[in-house]
Amino acid sequence: MRYLLITLLVCAGMSLLYAQQKAPFLESIKHYESTLDAKFSYDPVIFSEIDQDFDTNQSFPEFTSLAESQLPIKIQKVGESYYTISLTESTYALSLSDSLASKAIEPPFFFLINSVPVDIKLSDEKATFRYKPSMKDTLIVYVPGFEKKVIPVCQLLNSKTLDIPLMTQTYLLSDVVVEDYVTKGINLDPANQKISIDVKDLPLLPGETDGDIFASLAALPGITTPDGRPGNLFIRGTSPDQSLILFDNIPMYHRGHYFGTISPYNPKTVNNVEVFRSGYHPRMGGRVGGAVFINSEQEINNDSQYGIGANTLYAMAYAKTPLANNKIGLVVGARHSYPSSIRSPKLDAITESVFAATGISDDQGNIGTDVRVKFQDYHAKVILKPNEKHKVTISGIYSDSDLRYELIDAPPGIDEHIDFENYGVNTVWSFKIDQKWTGSLINTLGQYTYSTESPVPMGEQKTENTIQDYNARLELSQTNHQSHQLQLGVDYQLQSSALDYSNITSQITSGNMESVVRNESVDAHTISPFANMHWFGKQINLQLGLRGSFYSPTQTFYLSPRVSANYSVNQSFDLKASAGRYHQFLSQVRNLQIGTGGFDNALWQLASQDQGSVISGSQFMTGFMLNKNRWLLDVEAFYKVANNITYYESLFFDNTSDFFTADNVLYGIDTYLRKEITSSTSAWLGYSYGGSKITLDTTNQTTYKSKYVQPHVFYIGSAYQKNRWKFSGVWKYGSGLNGQSLEIAYVRGIYERAQDNRPPGSPRAPDPFADQPERYPNVHSLDLSVSYKIPQTEQRPWSVSFGLSVINVYDQENLIDRAFRGNPPPPRWIDRNALGFAPNLMIMFEW
Repeated sequence: MRYLLITLLVCAGMSLLYAQQKAPFLESIKHYESTLDAKFSYDPVIFSEIDQDFDTNQSFPEFTSLAESQLPIKIQKVGESYYTISLTESTYALSLSDSLASKAIEPPFFFLINSVPVDIKLSDEKATFRYKPSMKDTLIVYVPGFEKKVIPVCQLLNSKTLDIPLMTQTYLLSDVVVEDYVTKGINLDPANQKISIDVKDLPLLPGETDGDIFASLAALPGITTPDGRPGNLFIRGTSPDQSLILFDNIPMYHRGHYFGTISPYNPKTVNNVEVFRSGYHPRMGGRVGGAVFINSEQEINNDSQYGIGANTLYAMAYAKTPLANNKIGLVVGARHSYPSSIRSPKLDAITESVFAATGISDDQGNIGTDVRVKFQDYHAKVILKPNEKHKVTISGIYSDSDLRYELIDAPPGIDEHIDFENYGVNTVWSFKIDQKWTGSLINTLGQYTYSTESPVPMGEQKTENTIQDYNARLELSQTNHQSHQLQLGVDYQLQSSALDYSNITSQITSGNMESVVRNESVDAHTISPFANMHWFGKQINLQLGLRGSFYSPTQTFYLSPRVSANYSVNQSFDLKASAGRYHQFLSQVRNLQIGTGGFDNALWQLASQDQGSVISGSQFMTGFMLNKNRWLLDVEAFYKVANNITYYESLFFDNTSDFFTADNVLYGIDTYLRKEITSSTSAWLGYSYGGSKITLDTTNQTTYKSKYVQPHVFYIGSAYQKNRWKFSGVWKYGSGLNGQSLEIAYVRGIYERAQDNRPPGSPRAPDPFADQPERYPNVHSLDLSVSYKIPQTEQRPWSVSFGLSVINVYDQENLIDRAFRGNPPPPRWIDRNALGFAPNLMIMFEW
């Protein structure tokens, strides 16, 4: 027994001694640094990914020979006692197998590096390729009939022999994505009836070199910006306030800097954008139109990325970096306008368009004062991933636009001031419960404030309109089934809308003058349970969803059922349809201006028993898609109804007018055709038809057509990308905007009442509205862009991009609105045109 114990102890000691002779790669390097009294230069972040053990009892030349034969590295002596360790291009052996059938997969197969296939050589039944590992690369193995598999770069750091098992692919409709729907980076997901924009892959868009988010959306079929401002997005005719826009789940009410001409998001911190033109998932609610979800980085980058840039409108910077051994990721971005003394041609063109026919332009449309513009936005996000089961993100955004100018009719030296401020913070905890269930808990805080101080002839007007949001959402998902998915959850919102309005006049000598003061606020609790069941197979895809909302101000429970379906007739032809019910509790009041400049100053207001109404809406869509031989034809017809939209009886608050409601019907068809001519060239054309009817909830049920719905819109564009150059262009043609809109009718009513109250015996002036056209002239423009990039290389650790874009190349005067001025006489019309010739230069330096 004693001898047996001694034998066991000796064996254990020898095993322990042997284990002590084995060490990971970096530990082995430190061992040789000590024994050789040498220094080694290497990147510890990269080489810490090597988990192979090495025998430290062998000589250093033996260790070097073994490491270089097994790993893609080069150990080189560069001095008496100084060595460098670097990655080197190596030959990899690749073998693939069917994980279910347990047999080898024969060629052809593909190994993709950043979506580009590598050259695979076949000899003696072996597949080999050459590659130098980089932590920035995305590696994918693809074989027709099998699921694509992402290969971690660290796997290629540890071995030059790759044995990769693949799962047989089941072609379900839920997996089908139409890539490059409009151009590279814009993809169509038929299963969820959404369009995804991968901002990183987005190429040059016509008239835009900076990747402006809203400008990207305006390139999609069915989305228009009738007045030329990218932030004034009309998704299939619905007004901007009826579409849900979220940035990392933070609600955004700010249409964009400088009244919607520049989107309030730094494109370098945005990862992707999801666009829903005809309904959306029941986890979301609160709008009766479309939805735009803007998402920043969701994963931790392996490497740090930095950039600074500028164009003729603003300067920008961003940074993305991993921390704590890639357990934490940090993303920050900032943009800021230049001092007001710096004016560019594009800024002047924007000013001329935005402020035409307003309180700072004369009767000829000339801007009579300097407009001082300052805008800024900042974004920061922290991503924490302690393990594979949990991930936490914390995201925040701040956006502010500040404008000052003098009104023509105001006393000299007195400014009008307008400020838009939108900010918020969001946290998301994503967790895995077991093999069947995952979950997420989302919390969001946000605030929006519109404030203005305006001089009036006998006093001052002050306005502050504020929205405060708190949102908490818990969602559980069962997604491991091959044929269906289930999402369940509950959404809670606490919202507050407030208005502090005062129009104080002094030295009142006439009964026509009055003082108006309004201090109002509405608080609302909304509890919304929701569920969505998603079935999918080889040919059919069906989603049934339901959202219920209890809204405290009206003490009412609202049901919002939703359904969508896709049927794949064959690999090239698909049929699709959707229908849904939606409710909106927070909206803008139509026809009412809470500032005197004549700009985007509509009141945001929560529906309550006393003022405003809950908007109820329905959406229906049907269509088909043909995708074959590099041709794509997509056709969708839609019908939308929105009831109880709130209007005000006068253009400005007074002590006698009140709110009323109207119903809106929108219908039309969007047709889109794209041809991928070559791998570097594509062309597309589109045509949209749209109609509308607004019915006022008044005694005579008067109807009008929407001001911004154009019956016919046509566009044709092309994009070309070759080596370092990118080119794109689009020509757009559309019907003129409605000249007999409800807004014009209100102005006409005011003028006619003034004529009825003229002094006895004074003649009635000629009707200036008699020649007002039913529609303004048709509009058209040409937008072009070109960019050139000096790429990053091993010898050059930075890249630089240059871009030139021109909106409205031939400076077409496109009439989008007319303002009526009746005082002082004579009555006259002042035209407002869309953006004229607007060039923009861009430079971006990244490393």
